Amino acid sequence: MNKARIIYALALCTVLGIFFGVYQFYFKEKLAAYQRDAVLCQKLEERLKDLEEFFQKSDPDTIVREWRSQVVPWTEAIIDRAKFFTFGDWYEHEKPPKEGGGILKFWYDEQANKLVYDLYQKVGERMGRYDLFPPDIRQAMGAPTLDDLASTDVNEEDVNLWLGRLVFGIKACEMLLEAKASSISQVSLWSMRRDDELMLMQTVGCSFTMTMRDLVKLLEDNLSCAERYFNVNAIRITYPYIGYNIEPQLNVEMVLTQEAFKQVRLNALAEGNIPGVGGPGQGPTAAPGARDAYRTSGMDRSRGAGQTPAAEPGFFGKAWKLFKRYILYTN
Repeated sequence: MNKARIIYALALCTVLGIFFGVYQFYFKEKLAAYQRDAVLCQKLEERLKDLEEFFQKSDPDTIVREWRSQVVPWTEAIIDRAKFFTFGDWYEHEKPPKEGGGILKFWYDEQANKLVYDLYQKVGERMGRYDLFPPDIRQAMGAPTLDDLASTDVNEEDVNLWLGRLVFGIKACEMLLEAKASSISQVSLWSMRRDDELMLMQTVGCSFTMTMRDLVKLLEDNLSCAERYFNVNAIRITYPYIGYNIEPQLNVEMVLTQEAFKQVRLNALAEGNIPGVGGPGQGPTAAPGARDAYRTSGMDRSRGAGQTPAAEPGFFGKAWKLFKRYILYTN
């Protein structure tokens, strides 16, 4: 091999190396970016086609105005229907005094004893006997006695909770008394539940005896035709004394639930703070599901959104960038 062939081979290797370097550090990155943009373009076209089909190529401002025109009637309908979903006066009780009321736990015990005394007065008037009624209604409602609070600090929130539960249970007992229950063996109040931060649900379980005529009247007239929501979740009726020649007193076990809108939620609706809709003077905002679909479809092109950070270039990558910037005068 002579000198000319060696020079020719070195020149050829140099040219091939330059071509390989240009492809590896410049064109390869450009082609990958072009491929990503082509995929994004296809997704954008598909998304645009879906939006045009969904909105029937209507003017966006017109659609926004239509949406906003439906917000007020919808809100008014919810507020109007919310009047049916309420606890009525079943939670109303005297509030603890802010000052001058003495020790709070003694004030609470006095109020609780007064409520229970009034209830047992009605039991005596309706039934004539006290052994036909639960002996300790406070314990059944979760309203502690003064002995239970001997070594406990009591605040206003606790007092309102206990008195509210006690009043609710008493109202349930009074409803059964007015419906002519011949005996009440048990009344159990469940913990309050919440449904999607919109509804409050209070359930009470009752065990009592009553004639069939009075039970039908209780279910149809007192509950079904009431001006607020009642739901009989479960009911069991038994009567083991079928041989008795008297009008049967049925053994009834019933689970009854009332529901009410959260007052905070109603206030927000009345003020126009509706999920998915902006405040006064603003148009509807995208729902969370729509925003998620928007991101996953590849349309979110904000810096760093849904993208993995680029890897740090190595020694040859940095050298090639410097060569392009200062020798080839390119980026």
